Amino acid sequence: MFKIIKSLMPFIFTVLLFVTFVLSTAPYIARHIKLGLDLKGGFEILYQVKPVDAGGKVTRELLLATERIIEKRINISKVAEPELTIEGSDRIRVKIAGVTDQTKLRELIGQPAYLTFKDDRGQLVLDGHDLSPNGAVIGYDNLNHPEVIVKFKDPAKLEDVTTRNFGKPLSILLDGKVVSAPVVRNIISTGTSAISSANLDSATEMKDLLNAGSMPAKLIEKQVNSVSASLGEQALHRTLFAGYAASAAIALFMLIAYRLPGLIANLTLLGFVYICFLLLDWMNAAMTLSGIAGFILAMGMAVDANIITYEKVKEELREGRSIRSACRIGARTSFPTILDAHVTTLIAALVLTIIGTNAVKGFAIVLMMTIIVSLFTNVVGSRFLLGLLLKGNMIRSSAWFGVNPCRRETIAVQSAPNIVKGRKRYLFISTSILVLGLLVILSRGLNLGVDFHSGTRLDLHIGSTFEARDITEIIQEEIPSASMKPVVKYGESGTSATTTFSRTIPVNQLDSVESKLKEKYGDQVTRQESTVAPVIAEEMVKKAGLAILIASGCIVLYTALRFHYLYGIACIIALIHDILIPIALFSVFRLEIDLTFVAAILTIVGYSLNDTIVIFDRIRTNMRRKDITSVRDLEELVNTSLWQTMKRSIYTVLTVFISAVGLLWLGGESIHLFSLALIFGLVSGAYSSIFVAAPIWLMLYKHKLKE
Repeated sequence: MFKIIKSLMPFIFTVLLFVTFVLSTAPYIARHIKLGLDLKGGFEILYQVKPVDAGGKVTRELLLATERIIEKRINISKVAEPELTIEGSDRIRVKIAGVTDQTKLRELIGQPAYLTFKDDRGQLVLDGHDLSPNGAVIGYDNLNHPEVIVKFKDPAKLEDVTTRNFGKPLSILLDGKVVSAPVVRNIISTGTSAISSANLDSATEMKDLLNAGSMPAKLIEKQVNSVSASLGEQALHRTLFAGYAASAAIALFMLIAYRLPGLIANLTLLGFVYICFLLLDWMNAAMTLSGIAGFILAMGMAVDANIITYEKVKEELREGRSIRSACRIGARTSFPTILDAHVTTLIAALVLTIIGTNAVKGFAIVLMMTIIVSLFTNVVGSRFLLGLLLKGNMIRSSAWFGVNPCRRETIAVQSAPNIVKGRKRYLFISTSILVLGLLVILSRGLNLGVDFHSGTRLDLHIGSTFEARDITEIIQEEIPSASMKPVVKYGESGTSATTTFSRTIPVNQLDSVESKLKEKYGDQVTRQESTVAPVIAEEMVKKAGLAILIASGCIVLYTALRFHYLYGIACIIALIHDILIPIALFSVFRLEIDLTFVAAILTIVGYSLNDTIVIFDRIRTNMRRKDITSVRDLEELVNTSLWQTMKRSIYTVLTVFISAVGLLWLGGESIHLFSLALIFGLVSGAYSSIFVAAPIWLMLYKHKLKE
C-alpha cells in the first residue's frame, strides 16, 4: 500500500497544488472581469456622421473631431470606460455599459449644443466658436439664482456687440431654442457674460455641454441595441446557471464513460476554464452574453480532444497492448485528427471575427480563444497528468480505462449493420427533408429579425401577469400608425413580452410606452430595444451570406489539402446539408432569424467538420493498411471505419449537445434561438457525417476505382 501511495504522490501533489491555486485566485479574477452592456445594462449605437453644411464632406478629421466631442459628453455623465470606434468612412460606434438613464445620455450625445447670440432683428452676432475652451463655469446672480458664466476668446468682439445693442434685447439660443433674452444694460469689456438658468441641474448641464463643445457634425442613429441593467442581471444569472449545469453534466458523463481518464479530463477542463478567465482578465475584455454562450459551448468542445485520444487508447487496450503502450500510441495517432478538428472550427471563428458585427465578434473571439486554450490543456495538460499517474507503473488494469480486462479482442464490426449498403436510403431521406424545407422557405419565406429586415424590436419585462391585448393598446396609443407584429408573451411565468415594428421607432416614443406601462404595472417594468436602419439591415444580409460562404470555402479547402480533393467535395455536400436543415426548420416553425443564428450556423459548419474529419481520418488510415481491389472491399472498409468511430462521433457531439441543451433550457431568453439553432445543427451535422459525407465520398471514390 505504501508503495502505491508513494508512486501516486507526484500526481496527488500536482493536483492538490493546482486545485488550491485555482480556488484561491479564481474569485479575484472573476471580480475583475468586465461585463458587457447586455449583462451590465447600457446601449450600443452606430451613428452615421453627416456634415452640418449641405454639400460638405465627411473627412477623417471631422470623424476624429466628432469622436472627441462624443467622448467629452459621455465623460460628463461619469460613465466608466466608454468604447468609441470609427467604422468605415462616415460612422462611429458608441458602446457604453452601466448606464442608469439611457435616454438622457443618448440625448446628451446627439445634442448639437450650438450656442448663438442674436440681436433684436434676428441677426447672428456671436456663436459657440467665440467661446474660450472650458470657459463656462457656474455662478450666481444677485438673487442667488444659478447662472452660467461664459468667457469669450476676444473681449473686444463682445464689447463691440454690447455697444451696438445697448438698451436692446440680445437673445441667447442653444440649438435654436431661446434660453435667455436679457436687455443689454451695460457695455461688457471684461470678455465674460452670464446666461440665466431655471435651476442648478440645468445650469450644470449647459455648462458641461458648452465646455465639451458643439458637435461639428450631425449624428444619425442607424443601429441601436439597449438593455436595462435589471434585464442584463437576469440574463447573467440564468446563463451562468446554465454553464454550471452543463459543466456538471459533462464532468459526470466523462467520469462514467472513461473512469480514470475521465477524471483527468475533468481536471484539464478546470484548467481550461481557469486559463480562459485569466486571459479575459489580462486582455481587459468585456464578457458579453454571447461570449458566455460561446464559452459554455467551448466547454463541450474542450473535452473532444480527450474523447478522441481516449477512444484510441481503448482500441489499443482491446488489442492487448499494455496501458503505457496504449496511451503512448493513442496520444501519437490521435493528435493529427485533434489538430484538424480544431483548425476547422478556428477558421469559422476567424471569419466571424473579421466579418461579424460587434455582438457576433464577442462570441467569435471567445470561441477562438477557447479553441487555442483547449488544444493546450486537453493535449499537453491531460498527457502530462496521465504520465504522472502511470509513472510508478502501479495502474495495470485496463478496467481503470473502462475496458473489460477479460475482453481485449479487437472490436468486431463485421456483424454490425451495414450503413454503407443503405446509403441510397439515407441520402434519399436527407434530400427529401431538404426539398421540403426549400419548398417551405419559398412558399412561406423566412422570419427575419430586425438585424436583416430593419425596424425596431421591443422587449418588455413587465414583472407581473398581464394581457397581451393591454400591452398592444398602450403601444398603439403611444406609437400610432406603426405597423407591428402581434405582442408575444414569453419568460418562465409569462411576465415578459416582445413585438417588432416594421420601421425604426424614435426613442421618445419608446420612453412613452415604458412610462405608461410603469403607471399600469409598477416601476419594475424595463425595456430592451434593438433598432436597425434599412441600410444597415441590407449590409448585414450581405455580410452574413459572405461569412457563411467564406468560412465554408476555407474549411473545405483545408480539408481537401489535408486529405484529398474527393474528401473536399464530400464535405461541400455535407455542409450544404448542415446549413440548409436548420434554416428549413426555422422556416417551418416560423422562428426568428437574427445575427446569433448566423453565429450558430458557422459554429455548426466548423463542428460538423470535426466529426467528419474523425471519420475521414479513420478511412484514410484503414486504406493505408489494406489494399483495395474492388468496390466490395471499399464498401467494407468504409462501413468498418464508420463503426470504429461511431462511439467517438456520438460522444463528441453529445458533450456539445449537453452544453446547447443547457443554454436552451436554463439560459437567458436572448440566446434561446441561438441554442435551438445549435441543437438542430448538431443533430443534422452528426447525421451528415455518418450517413451523408462518408457515403458520398464512397460514391465518388468508387468511380475512381473503375477508371
